[in-house]
Amino acid sequence: MKKITSLVIAIFLISSSFITSFADEKLNLIGESAILMDYDTGKILYGKNIHKKMYPASTTKVMTALLTLENCDLDEIVTVDYDLGYIDGSGIYIKQGESFTVETLLRALLIKSANDAAVVLANHISGSTEEFAKLMNKRAKELKTKDTHFNNPNGLPDENHYTSSYDLALIAQEAMKHDKFKEIVKSTYIKMPATDQYPYERVFKSTNKFLWGVGGINTIEYKGAIVNIKYDLIDGIKTGYTDIARKCLISSGQKNGFRLISVVLKSEGDEIYKDSRTLIDYGFDTYSKHNIVNKNAELGRKKILFTKEKSLKYKAEEDFNIVMSKNENIENIKTKTILKEPLEIPIKKGDIVGKIQILKDNKVISAINLVASEDVNSILGNIDINKILRILLFAVKVILSISFIVFSVRYINKRKK
Repeated sequence: MKKITSLVIAIFLISSSFITSFADEKLNLIGESAILMDYDTGKILYGKNIHKKMYPASTTKVMTALLTLENCDLDEIVTVDYDLGYIDGSGIYIKQGESFTVETLLRALLIKSANDAAVVLANHISGSTEEFAKLMNKRAKELKTKDTHFNNPNGLPDENHYTSSYDLALIAQEAMKHDKFKEIVKSTYIKMPATDQYPYERVFKSTNKFLWGVGGINTIEYKGAIVNIKYDLIDGIKTGYTDIARKCLISSGQKNGFRLISVVLKSEGDEIYKDSRTLIDYGFDTYSKHNIVNKNAELGRKKILFTKEKSLKYKAEEDFNIVMSKNENIENIKTKTILKEPLEIPIKKGDIVGKIQILKDNKVISAINLVASEDVNSILGNIDINKILRILLFAVKVILSISFIVFSVRYINKRKK
């Protein structure tokens, strides 16, 4: 019996290992860790070692950019009145005495991947890179990351500076909520005006070849053909590289209003672009996005007595979208509207009046508030209609009860006679 049990366990472990391996290798990614996430819902569409702690390199700067957008005015002037010292890696070569707007530094951070711009922004926001790292970790926890600890604003090598593809997808998802971030990360170059320290314009090209890589050495072998690295479906986000982290890339791809976020960590050379395109194409080929509830559509109306408007119009407080495999049947998604009872009059536009449930295979998977589309007012002014109706209902019940008692007494007396 023990031998049989051991054999069964062994077969199960081998099978589980095969399934996991198959899931990881199905797309033949070079990257050690990768994830594909739907931007709107956060649904994970593909994963490979998504919670493995990895060195993020300059993809760190997405968090630095997010905190900059959340804590600064883009027109603020930042004067570097101190010596930055030597900062390794990519930079815009900031000199003591130079002044920039926050937006210029943000563009340098995301387009040129400037390590010195990251330090200047961190000092501007928190006073030091150490204090800024604390802010980064605090914000990461707020975003419900699981595997992250930041130790600097630019991603330079540090054994205590790590994250995961899953966490970077969450951070990128939050950053992409900012229109300015979306605008910057799809830019192909940055021009910096002359300063007293640099009496000429500085121009830097984006580190992201997805935005401009055409011809010559900027091609990859993809699905049996040689194609440009530039890919029109990709509109940013951020590259990264160090000797230990290897090639890293967070990408955003959009097609017909369906946006995906991919993260690939520790890939090699231009294989990082092949890995990322493979993920994005897999998402668009395999899944589709459906709008189930539209917040701008009137969902219904309910008649309400003694009101000037005579009825309540209501709609959803927010949109509800769902991402499903193209093999799944959208007809399995249903909705159910539930209004509050009783409705308190008056009702103001935007007041919550109920909820709409979204069901998949007859099981509730989400619920959204229903709100009034317009005011509903009593014809009796400030008098509470519901209170009056409750009093009238109570009076009717009393009258019916008395009538029943009288009828019963009469009936009994009649039977006795």
